[in-house]
Amino acid sequence: MASSGEDPILIRPFKGHKAAVTGVDFSPTTTALASSSLDRFLMIWNLKPQSRAFRFVGHVEAVTSVQFSPDGHLMASASQDRTIRLWIPYK
Repeated sequence: MASSGEDPILIRPFKGHKAAVTGVDFSPTTTALASSSLDRFLMIWNLKPQSRAFRFVGHVEAVTSVQFSPDGHLMASASQDRTIRLWIPYK
């Protein structure tokens, strides 16, 4: 419950995964949100309205977690395919 007595407000839903989402992490600058899913993909959602999402392909089984590095220049993912992958989230 919100401590101010007000109901929570949905800011924006993110749709694009084809299976359950297993993890999320905000970028250090909070300009993007990364998500992992049982659909084998990672996605980066730009938090600016009307912005494109990016899908990261590489794991062959469900992705169980995702996390940005403290400086935001790398992203790590873990999967049921027994691999950890490092990604460059932006160019």
